[in-house]
Amino acid sequence: MNIYMLIISSIFLLFIAGNAFYVTFKRFKEDDDFILNTLDWIDSLFSVLLFISEKLTTTKYHIVIFKMLSFIFGLIFLGFTVLLWFLFI
Repeated sequence: MNIYMLIISSIFLLFIAGNAFYVTFKRFKEDDDFILNTLDWIDSLFSVLLFISEKLTTTKYHIVIFKMLSFIFGLIFLGFTVLLWFLFI
C-alpha cells in the first residue's frame, strides 16, 4: 500500500475514533441529543447506537450504555488504524 494512502486512511479512521471518544467523555445535558456537526453518516451511526441503548435498557441506564457502546466503537476504529500500520509497514 502506498504510504500516502495509509496516512489518509489513518487520518480518516482516527477522525471517526476521535468523534466516538468525544461523545463518550462529553458531559451529558438534559436536552442533549448527541448530534455532532460532522458527516451525516457518522451522526446516523451514533443515532443507531443511541436507539439501541434506549430500546434495550431502562431509561435510568441508557446514557451509560450508549457511552459504553460509543467507547467500544472508538476502540474498534482505533484498532483498525493500528492494524493497518502493522500490516502495511
